[in-house]
Amino acid sequence: MKKVVCIGIFLLSFYGFSQETSSFETKTIELIKMTSGQQFEVIMDPLVKMVPEENREDFIKELRDSTSELYAQMAEIYMKNFTEEDIDKILEFYHTPVGEKMVATLPEITKEGMELGQAWGMKLQPIMAKYMQ
Repeated sequence: MKKVVCIGIFLLSFYGFSQETSSFETKTIELIKMTSGQQFEVIMDPLVKMVPEENREDFIKELRDSTSELYAQMAEIYMKNFTEEDIDKILEFYHTPVGEKMVATLPEITKEGMELGQAWGMKLQPIMAKYMQ
């Protein structure tokens, strides 16, 4: 009887722990979607343009379907580096007016940053060529 009670307590505590982890992961994925979801759209745009017009709709669907696995993997990285309390506080910030403004402007910042990075990369080519000889 003692063994059954001990096993029951162990299973209940494990279940409670897994629920906490699940809650932590859910909140972490929410944060990733909030901060990276729109940026993903910006990054995805050039890829979509490379696919023939007649295949784009299916490509976009498959690409979007693949994001849930990416978000889960990214959540693992976040969860190694932040506590659940950290994630709660970060989410709290993103639900403020300035946090919402930041989320809304991130796609444009990402797009402009990518363009700036490409232009900078072009300027580096002659410098690199000079040292590659």
